[in-house]
Amino acid sequence: MSKNETLELIQNTAPGKIAELDMVKEKFIKNYNLANRSENGDLMYHRQLVYFNQNIAANNQLQNADRFSLYACFITAAVKGYSFDPLDNEIYLVPRGGKACMQLQAGAYVRRLIQTQQSTGCEQAKLVFKGDVFEVEDGLVKKHIEKFETEKIIAGYVKFNTAGGGFKFFIYRKSDFESWRKKSPNPATVQKSPTWLAESLWDNGVIGGENPEPAFLRTKIILHAAKEKCWFTGSTPIELEQFNVEIEPEDENPLAPDHIGQPEPPSKEYAPFEEVPEVNQKTKEEEIDEEAF
Repeated sequence: MSKNETLELIQNTAPGKIAELDMVKEKFIKNYNLANRSENGDLMYHRQLVYFNQNIAANNQLQNADRFSLYACFITAAVKGYSFDPLDNEIYLVPRGGKACMQLQAGAYVRRLIQTQQSTGCEQAKLVFKGDVFEVEDGLVKKHIEKFETEKIIAGYVKFNTAGGGFKFFIYRKSDFESWRKKSPNPATVQKSPTWLAESLWDNGVIGGENPEPAFLRTKIILHAAKEKCWFTGSTPIELEQFNVEIEPEDENPLAPDHIGQPEPPSKEYAPFEEVPEVNQKTKEEEIDEEAF
């Protein structure tokens, strides 16, 4: 089937039926098995098909999104091994400017490290509060004793286990948190009107609050640690097809009733039928303000 015929077939198929097309099923299984060195492509196809279609059925904007973009998300998820199951906390299928995109969460970046055999996983991020005993030497956490004296967060860290039984610590100060916060589209809770408080997780929904919401901050720590420059990006087999449909995670930013239903901002164009020219070429991904989160 030519590219034009493929495009026409996809555009003429109902959104909830695109992933069920025989040619899409075959491509998903091939992508998954080659990229993940696995023979479980058929099993993963049927599992992801359910969650992918559930995402579409639950969102009117996705139902009206460009149909080729839905196809692109499903096929690219196979290459990366991402799960559409919301409980896996890896990606969200979201509308952007009339197209479907995959919004990466912390779990997606950790999966990438596991897939490229750089890490076997990470532990839960931990927060350090003022008054705790916290000792670090040569980048290693030597001691952390929680004293429960205050609620003021001054640092945080996460431990990644690496291949061969090793490990890496990633330690962040409050100044790092503030740097992330400044680049956020929703850095502070604001009273928009007498009846609407636009809450931010960066101050835990408190105007002038000093501490981010703890669970939110732990996730941010894992996200930034998994994106550090010390990790390599991995490689993709030459015969795989993938698309630039990945976008960065966003902070929660509740909309006012007046804003609900307004169109999404335009998204960047993805390159249709992107071909990876060589095995060791780094995967090129579309991102929205990469350093903002």
